[in-house]
Amino acid sequence: MVNKNRSTRKLPQGRSLTPHHNQFVENRQLIYDKLRSQAPRYDDCEYGRILLTKFDDVRTALKNPDFSVNPEFSAIDSYMRKIAATGLESYQGDMAYEPPLVLLDDPDHRRVRSLINRFFTPRAVENMRLPIEVITEKLLDSFVGKKDIDLIKDFAAPLSTLVILTMLGMPEDSPDKFRKWSEDILMGYDPERSPDIRENLRSAFIKMSKEFKDAVIKNQGSSGSNLISVMVEAKEKDAQINDLEIISLCIQIMVAGNVTTSDLIGNGLYALLSHRDSLGQLLKNPNLIDNAVEEMLRFDCPISETGRIAKKDTSLNGYLVEANKTITASLSAANHDPEKFPQPHRFNLDRKSNDHLSFGTGIHVCLGAALARLETRIALRELLAKYPLIHLSPDTPPVRRILPFFSGFTSLRVGLSDTS
Repeated sequence: MVNKNRSTRKLPQGRSLTPHHNQFVENRQLIYDKLRSQAPRYDDCEYGRILLTKFDDVRTALKNPDFSVNPEFSAIDSYMRKIAATGLESYQGDMAYEPPLVLLDDPDHRRVRSLINRFFTPRAVENMRLPIEVITEKLLDSFVGKKDIDLIKDFAAPLSTLVILTMLGMPEDSPDKFRKWSEDILMGYDPERSPDIRENLRSAFIKMSKEFKDAVIKNQGSSGSNLISVMVEAKEKDAQINDLEIISLCIQIMVAGNVTTSDLIGNGLYALLSHRDSLGQLLKNPNLIDNAVEEMLRFDCPISETGRIAKKDTSLNGYLVEANKTITASLSAANHDPEKFPQPHRFNLDRKSNDHLSFGTGIHVCLGAALARLETRIALRELLAKYPLIHLSPDTPPVRRILPFFSGFTSLRVGLSDTS
């Protein structure tokens, strides 16, 4: 099953296939190209996983019910165990923990997801348009008189965090602390997290859990229209969900919902500002905004990979994946597969077919995909309308987050060059 020839032994392993390695950060797609051509189902022995880089393999794996998201099926020393063991296993008091939706298989996955689907229907997402526009306008107004800003800290992060707080029905006066906690919890996906990172993760989880626990208590007996009140009502009516599951789901929506969307906005604008011809094309023809957002998603997707575990010996397009083996399906590599996307490393707003895998596929397809698209379209449209001369700062290089799975910037300085 495993190709042990000389060429594959020279390919990078483990840490070298994560943002912890500078060569990977600088040459991610070139490395994926090499893997795709020499070992498209690559046995990364150092991290105990098979890395998939072909579009068809990634799509097939994500749709196959014989692949689980539950880390308990994986080997003890596997990549999935390393990223899923968040240090919250004590199950005592404030440390009580329920697996997030992304680590649940059916039928639990279907049960929990069905409770919140109504908030992500096309109509529900469209109802969020006005709140998103109001938040965006307020943030842009705060830039008046400024020559430059940090696009992440001053715009993308507070925008996405405030949108999620609004949806959950939480107070909107504390986006900074929720964003900080989200970033700390996100580091649980680092297989090489240090003791300090573990402690920050634990502390952030406890603090955010307490905020949502208080919100659950506050919403008991009420019949509000926000997401928390709807989940509490479902618990009280027929015990479809319990308090820990509500809290866990709130944490996941907050962490994934705000970080991935701000990463999409940041990654997308970095790509756009790095390709001035495409920026000029969009400024000249704002109707290309939908194309722009889809190409941003494909070109530098905010969730770069996802994991699955074979529940039994499973065929993947003719390749045998042994039971309990972890696979890492690289969404980033799949989106740059030349067999699927002509000239995949070119940022192209005129791309005719762009059915990328940035939001996944199958039963775990991203629940908030439509909301993320809407936020990004509004953010991009309003930002460029007000600051058409926006450009990357020549003096302050961008800073990427050092973390597998989640690809984004922690800092992205831009000049506004507002001459109005």
